[in-house]
Amino acid sequence: MTLLDELVYPWPDPLAQELHRTLIALQPSGPPVLLLAKQAGVDTSWISEQQPVALLWKDVLEHAAKANRLPTLIHQVLDLLGPDHPARPFLQQLLNGARPPISAEPRAADATPSFLHADDSVSGLEAMLFGDDLTIPIGHVPGLIAALNNLLVIGPSVCKLTVGLGGAEQYGTAFRIGPDLLLTNWHVVHRRSDGAPAVQVDAEFGFEDDAERGLLTPQVVRCQPTAVATDQPDDWAVVRTLDPLEDAWPAVPLTGLPVPVLQAPAFIVQHPMGQRKRVGFVRNQISYLDDRVVHYLTDTDVGSSGAPVLDEGGGLIALHHRGGRPRQAPGRPPLRKNEGVRMSRVANALVKAGMADRGVHLG
Repeated sequence: MTLLDELVYPWPDPLAQELHRTLIALQPSGPPVLLLAKQAGVDTSWISEQQPVALLWKDVLEHAAKANRLPTLIHQVLDLLGPDHPARPFLQQLLNGARPPISAEPRAADATPSFLHADDSVSGLEAMLFGDDLTIPIGHVPGLIAALNNLLVIGPSVCKLTVGLGGAEQYGTAFRIGPDLLLTNWHVVHRRSDGAPAVQVDAEFGFEDDAERGLLTPQVVRCQPTAVATDQPDDWAVVRTLDPLEDAWPAVPLTGLPVPVLQAPAFIVQHPMGQRKRVGFVRNQISYLDDRVVHYLTDTDVGSSGAPVLDEGGGLIALHHRGGRPRQAPGRPPLRKNEGVRMSRVANALVKAGMADRGVHLG
């Protein structure tokens, strides 16, 4: 029996949680969710539209499963997606009865992410940072160009991780920090249910598009499954590669780390939904920070776990580890607040773990 055959929606199954998160990301507004459900033949008379979208999708999935309408619902969603949409392969594999790879990021059954500070609620002041105007003053253009050029320098260091966990796969993002070392999240290379380490880890460098939107062929690098250094509470892990890394993928130095600034932009080079490399660079203000975490409104998705968070100068400010749920805000599109662990905190822990002796530039 597959997920779509279940008559009681199996919330403990990570695949069921992944489908829930995917649908929230695809449709974060209430009325269209109910319309999709009705078109799929789901009785929505007992579903309240006046609730957060995560709970709304939860009710829709439970009612669709009970009515044996989950496959029809997924077909309805697929009909709205373009042929190249990154969510299409995941949904299509579900319909085909396969068990596709999922993101590593752990969530509760209602899609609640476990932030280290507070939660993913978006305050009124934070919502005001997230304007609808995508234009910028022309005087800011040189700074934006410089920031994007910095991302081009760091971009080749970022890779997609595919992690085998004994019968299941999950994915995330990582980046090179030493001669044979990659930095990612603890939760990317451990099983979410019991914390068991991975049995296989592969890194894909160059999994991206070229300037003409042509698809480049990535280079797969085998990694040691067990991390050489980890910290579960701060959610970081260092993975050693077994195959040599190319000079074109420079190690990102963890020296001279900048101090993040409230309302300044945060840029993220990432593999959202396990797709080809992308950059979050608009509507990306920092909304909160302390000595442990940074919160930012930069767009991410499942699969972005382990991505570097950078300032305008290309300096590392955080290691991304949690994405928030879409939140409604008066006069604004649905907003997401995300969280990263301060890179200065991670760097200090790497010093104590002896990573400087392994070629990581720390200090």
